[in-house]
Amino acid sequence: MADMATERANPQVTGGMRDVTRTTCCVVGGGPAGAVLSLLLARKGVDVTLLEAHPDFDREFRGDTIHPSVMEIMEQLGLVGRLLELRHTEISSATVQTEAGPFRPLDFSRLDTKYPYITMMPQKDFLEFITGEAKRYPNFRLVMEARVRELVEEDGVIRGVRYEAEDGWHEVRAVLTVGADGRGSRMRRLAGFEPIKTSPPMDVLWFKLPRKPEDPEGAMGFVGRGHIAILLDRFDYWQAGYVIPKGTFPELRHEGIESLRRSFAELIPEFADRLERLEDWKQVSLLSVESSRCPRWYRPGLSLIG
Repeated sequence: MADMATERANPQVTGGMRDVTRTTCCVVGGGPAGAVLSLLLARKGVDVTLLEAHPDFDREFRGDTIHPSVMEIMEQLGLVGRLLELRHTEISSATVQTEAGPFRPLDFSRLDTKYPYITMMPQKDFLEFITGEAKRYPNFRLVMEARVRELVEEDGVIRGVRYEAEDGWHEVRAVLTVGADGRGSRMRRLAGFEPIKTSPPMDVLWFKLPRKPEDPEGAMGFVGRGHIAILLDRFDYWQAGYVIPKGTFPELRHEGIESLRRSFAELIPEFADRLERLEDWKQVSLLSVESSRCPRWYRPGLSLIG
């Protein structure tokens, strides 16, 4: 097993690298896949370095759902008790409001599991919890603001990565490098993998709406007038998602923010008064929905997950 060690780099050899770190596994991407993998490896005594491009885990409109299968994994790891001490809500079923009336397409209480519900928890809290657990092990290392720019390749084998940080360039040498950096994966591009896209023809607009004390907990869905919307309980506010046909955002934006407010209010009239808080397109985030798969997801020394 390689030692997790850092050595000062020779600028004449490495082109200005501040240092070279040697580890057994380098995981690129601090989302759920990368964080949980790093924890599993650390618990098994494997030296692992996790690189995250951002300064923290706080993002607007990340996925906040922890599914029953993940809860079972947390139980197997002996973490479910402490995890559920964090602020969260539990969704056992989902009701969708339609023009014909409400119906319940999902009922998790029917699942044969100890956790027949979806746990709603800010992903920031989940990731901080998982990496906090990993930090209990001396063979785990987390580097934030590590923007991977290059693969280290020797004789056709990936030997690690080079990343840029606020203080300059660094290199991580690893027996195995894992790319877990999401849909816009730089690791995938650097490795030369071309994904096959299977995207549904839609995009989603995300924005915040005020939450009232008397509002129900959990999630709500709405379908009608050719539109789909969802409201996710973020404790202090509602995370509103509004589905639009793919590629139509520029046209909607040209029509003005009032067009979005009007269309959303027609679908969910009881939220019409709250839409006054939506004053500028800067308050709206566009999620370009993309689904893709890689026929090949590995090279010698490299694997892609998530």
